[in-house]
This record gives sequence, C-alpha cells and structure tokens, in this order.
Amino acid sequence: MEIPGYEFKHTLGQGGMATVYLAKHVGLERDVAIKVMAPSLASDPKFTERFLREARIVAQLSHPGIISVFDVGVEGTHHYISMEFHSGKDLKHRLRDGLSVEDSVEILSSVAEALEFAHKKGFIHRDVKPDNILF
Repeated sequence: MEIPGYEFKHTLGQGGMATVYLAKHVGLERDVAIKVMAPSLASDPKFTERFLREARIVAQLSHPGIISVFDVGVEGTHHYISMEFHSGKDLKHRLRDGLSVEDSVEILSSVAEALEFAHKKGFIHRDVKPDNILF
C-alpha cells in the first residue's frame, strides 16, 4: 500500500470495514495510525462519504480522551484517515489481564467524559467497544 507522505510499517488491526496500519508520517517524523477503508466498500458512494465525514467530524473534537485526526483523504482507491497512534493496550487486552475496581471506575469515567464531550458537539460514536478504547 502506498499513500504519499507515509511509510507503512505493519498492520495493527483489521475489521470488516477497514484495516488500521502503523505508519510513519514522513514530514512530521512521527508514528501514526492509518485507517484504510476496505476496498470492497470503496465502490459505495454513501459509505465512502460517511467514512470521510466521520474523519472530518472527529478532527473537530479536541479532547484528551478522543484520538486526534491528522489527515483524511483518497489516494487512488484507498480512502484513509491518519490518526494519533497510541502504543498501549486497548481495553479488551486490559480486561483479559484483570482490572481493579478503582481502575475500572477511572476508565469508565474517562470514557463517559469523552463521549459526553462528543455528544455535546453532535457526534454519536457508533462503535463503542473495548477494542476501541486505547491507552
């Protein structure tokens, strides 16, 4: 895969709608996560518009509990979102390792604050799950 300005390192995760890669933003010399829409969905104009609209909306949300969006675009048939990269585990993995009651309350409180912030800005997160809560 090639998107100008990025050097792809490896796959971080894959779902039915997109694959997320670890990449280096060449100009900024920093690691980013790039979410690339599945090629099978690129032919659906409604889906591609929703994908790009989501990125534009999230880019307007500045909150410590919400991943920052750096770039969004289309390169050939690749629709992508370049985002802040976090090297820690996601909540799914933290749950497997076990959490104290105190940690659970702190995490839930932080997630609730981020969701409340987004909701006040008119954004509804449609995929809240442990895999999408990053540390």
